Formats: sequence, structure tokens, C-alpha cells
Amino acid sequence: MSGIALRVISFKDTVLYKRGFWLSAVALVAAVAAPTVVDRSIFDQPVVHAIPICVLIGFCIYLLQNGHFFSIADQVVDCGDYLLVRRARTEVKIPFSSIAAAEVATTYRIHRITLHLREHTKLGVRVDFWPQASHWGNFYAVQQVANDLADRARRAVGEKQKS
Repeated sequence: MSGIALRVISFKDTVLYKRGFWLSAVALVAAVAAPTVVDRSIFDQPVVHAIPICVLIGFCIYLLQNGHFFSIADQVVDCGDYLLVRRARTEVKIPFSSIAAAEVATTYRIHRITLHLREHTKLGVRVDFWPQASHWGNFYAVQQVANDLADRARRAVGEKQKS
């Protein structure tokens, strides 16, 4: 592996970005709830004030789950013959022959590359990651990254079948 250049193909600040979504949701709920707590009206009429806050919390959870923010990999490194994928404390080595397909999806105007795997790993049967920030505004560049990964996966499967 000493002769192979490692290249990070995912967004470098994914962990901070994911934390930012959580903190934004918490800050929004706190901003809505704070005035009613300060003037103590939430204690006088808890149902009137708690219901909108619960609806807001539900909406935030819905957006976070629909955006698949929980399943986004923190880092994807191209190591030549395989990808090294890390999400939280779990790190998985995925050979290109294990990749069935690569596609680009867009949720909330954020492009995401999804790798569908041939076999189950610690991260599941698919890996989602955000591309590098330099590609965020360029769907074509993101598509090129996904196509390159898919082509390399097809070649790896072909080589595996030959041997």
C-alpha cells in the first residue's frame, strides 16, 4: 500500500456538518420554547404551549430521518483496490468487487453518492456519502465520481471472475 496514493473522496467535514443539523434542530426548539419558559406561561397552560413544541420536534425528526443524515458515512477513502469507509467508530474495508452499483441521489438539494453492496457489511448493504465540497454545486462532477466507482467495480468483478 506504500505505492498507492490514498485519496479522500467524501466531504471532509461530514461529522461537523451532521452535528450542525442536530444542533440547529435543538436550537430551533429551544428558541421556540424559551419565551414560554421565561414568562412561565408553559406551566400555567402546558397543553397550549407543549403541543406546538412537540409538533416542531416531530417535524425536525422527520426531516433528519428523511434526509438520511443518520446513515451518511463520515469518511470514504479510495485506497486503489478498495474503499475504506468510516461511520462513527465503525471502519469497513470494501473491495471494489463487492460494489454492485453506484448512484447519485439528491435530497434537500444536497447530492449524495450511494454504493449498493453485493454482501452485508457492518455498515449494511449500502453506503451513502457526501462528495467533496468542490463538487457540491456540480451534479455532473458528482455523477462522474459515481460513474468512476461503478466502472472500477465492474472491472474488479470481471477480474475476479477470470481468476
